[in-house]
Amino acid sequence: MVATTFKVSGKWSSCLRVDTQVRDFSLSFDEPETLGGKDSAPNPVEGLLASLAGCLGIVTCVVAQEKKLPIEGIEIETEGDLDPRGFMGQYQEVRPGFLAVRYKVKVKGNLSDKQLEELYQEVENRCPVSDTIKNGTMVEGKVELS
Repeated sequence: MVATTFKVSGKWSSCLRVDTQVRDFSLSFDEPETLGGKDSAPNPVEGLLASLAGCLGIVTCVVAQEKKLPIEGIEIETEGDLDPRGFMGQYQEVRPGFLAVRYKVKVKGNLSDKQLEELYQEVENRCPVSDTIKNGTMVEGKVELS
């Protein structure tokens, strides 16, 4: 199978707000007032945590269906530790990205401990967002005048 390329476009709306277009969907990002924004939307790192939660939920459902596991519900919690000094220009002192990311997937259903562990391992192996975060995917870019 050939890799699929996903594309997103973004446009500056105001100082710290960017509006993006994903297929027929719009997503906006801003910073909280404590970081200089207007708190009109989640910030990008919250968007990353939301993407992780969404991906974990989807992959959990897919794997459970494949394994014919009797699940009745899925809840996901994600959190990450970030030192804003990196974002604010002190990146020589602290990393601008997350220092740590944690998640918890709560599965409602009549599963044995073994089934739950096998489900967890398969989700760990197959979640694209988790894999991207954990395995240092190459990111490259450029800035140009328009």
